[in-house]
Amino acid sequence: MRVPKLLRSLLALGRAVVIIDWELVPETPETRADLVVWVRQKARKKGRCGRCGTRSPWFDQGGGQRSWRHVDAGYATTTLVGLAPRVRCAVHGPTVAAVPWARHAVFSRAFEDLVVYDAVASSKQKAADRHSVSWRAVNNACVRVAEEALSRIDLLDGLTAVAIDEVKYKKGQR
Repeated sequence: MRVPKLLRSLLALGRAVVIIDWELVPETPETRADLVVWVRQKARKKGRCGRCGTRSPWFDQGGGQRSWRHVDAGYATTTLVGLAPRVRCAVHGPTVAAVPWARHAVFSRAFEDLVVYDAVASSKQKAADRHSVSWRAVNNACVRVAEEALSRIDLLDGLTAVAIDEVKYKKGQR
């Protein structure tokens, strides 16, 4: 099995991502090992606003390369590195184009989902300590994931909440 194919499976990047190159930076007494993976998206997936997802015309090549923190691979911290072109959105103006592995943030989707799950299961501070990020980064990730989840819900006209009250009776109880 080729290394890019193995990395795509290990990092769960999907078929819309092309792995260009990779490098394993060895650990030092101050830092952990770092797996750096250079990625790009397939050409047919380009040209969408990073904030709202609408198709937009190209603006420029952006500031060059951009990096995203990804889920740790074994003992190594994983960083995805790719180009960050910009598009001209009708709503948001010039903004970074959407990439399939990340929301409009410095973390990948998988990393944000993991951090938010940990924050819900324990607390934001515990999740921040466990993943070596700040509490504010965990809070912002929670907001982004919640906004994305709520944008997928179609609410009926005027409906704001649904409450269901079920009571389970024990055997012989009325």
